[in-house]
Amino acid sequence: MKKFLVLVLAMAFLCCNAFAQVNLTMTSWRTDDKALWDQINAAFTASYPDITVEFLPVTATEYDGVLQTKLASGNAEDLMFLRAFGTGRQIFDAGYVYPLSVDEIPNLANMDGAMTNPWTTEEGVVYGMPGSVCYGGFFYNKAIFADCGVEVPATWSEFMAACQTIADKGYTPISFGIKDSWMVAEYLSSTIVPMTTGGSAWHGKLMAKEVDYNDPGFIKHFEWIKEISQFFPEGYEGIGYDDMQMMFCAEMAAIYPVGSFELGVIEAANPELDLGWFFMPGETAEEPTSINIGIIMGYGINSNLEGEKLDAAKVYLNWLGDVEASEMFTNLVVGQYAASNIFSSLENENALDIFNQIQDLKAGKGVNFFQQMPYQQLSDQSPDYTAAISEAIYKLLVEGCTPEEAAAFMMETQAWYFAD
Repeated sequence: MKKFLVLVLAMAFLCCNAFAQVNLTMTSWRTDDKALWDQINAAFTASYPDITVEFLPVTATEYDGVLQTKLASGNAEDLMFLRAFGTGRQIFDAGYVYPLSVDEIPNLANMDGAMTNPWTTEEGVVYGMPGSVCYGGFFYNKAIFADCGVEVPATWSEFMAACQTIADKGYTPISFGIKDSWMVAEYLSSTIVPMTTGGSAWHGKLMAKEVDYNDPGFIKHFEWIKEISQFFPEGYEGIGYDDMQMMFCAEMAAIYPVGSFELGVIEAANPELDLGWFFMPGETAEEPTSINIGIIMGYGINSNLEGEKLDAAKVYLNWLGDVEASEMFTNLVVGQYAASNIFSSLENENALDIFNQIQDLKAGKGVNFFQQMPYQQLSDQSPDYTAAISEAIYKLLVEGCTPEEAAAFMMETQAWYFAD
């Protein structure tokens, strides 16, 4: 039925506009991606010769202000990249973004609810087509693992035992430091907390303010961070993102906690590195895996569009959620994945391995996707989650706070969130 709806939508547009030429514009904050979007849009026009799409990005630091000004003046592009949650929602609430539906955009049905969540209202209205996602987990050096005689860990205790064996062999087990708050928030806290709290269901309760940071699962995540920190490099307090990346790529450390977006960078830095990946393990090998995800971007339609331009924009947005565009994007931006997750082939072996691990988990013990902690409501005011958690973990690891005291600090620092 979905394929039939796609065909009907496409045929209806082509029949009604057989002699019309529609030129669409699309804006984004991804200036570095212009060449790849030109390729993607050329492929679209090859399938829909009557529609062209021009990619017109704006510098990331200026994008939000420029877009707001253009929307207010009625001069904005036909399609736009939408930021997740707050900023994108403000634009929709102001009436600038066209609401979407599966009837109009059938490939929305491909999207997991976790992917559409950043662009869905409380009433269930979807206003953005999810664009891409990256996964949080652990890159590892297969050669170091083999030299140390350790396997990919299936449980937290196995993870810590493997790190101890690696350390005893003379390697640095984990390339991580706490200098950069965004790495602490997105790829330490947000990768561990899903497996100590019970996953996305717990996150939903936090967003509904039915639980808080004094929850036993959240306190346990501090306990695990304290435990894992013994395997960080000496002087990790002053080690930041660039240093972590360099240490792992230079094969000075066995494991690198980060997002899948690093894949292309790592491969380019050290093509000889025998690279592997695993997701965050839990207390038992049988429990479902809860994966830290970062939803990178969504695509929206300018609400000013009407007639053939609106029809063309719907066709384009639907195409972005189909197999051809999904594969093109994922193959061109190695380490990021089209949110549709419908691929018949992926060219990069490591990217394919990460994707296949997710499919195996889905078919086996189960998997759920956990939106990174710093986003959604936790970033609506200051201090946001990133600032709060990075300071809490500094207190935990450097100043000697207990996990309970770190949780209490979080409650005090983000009291604004629980005040309502």
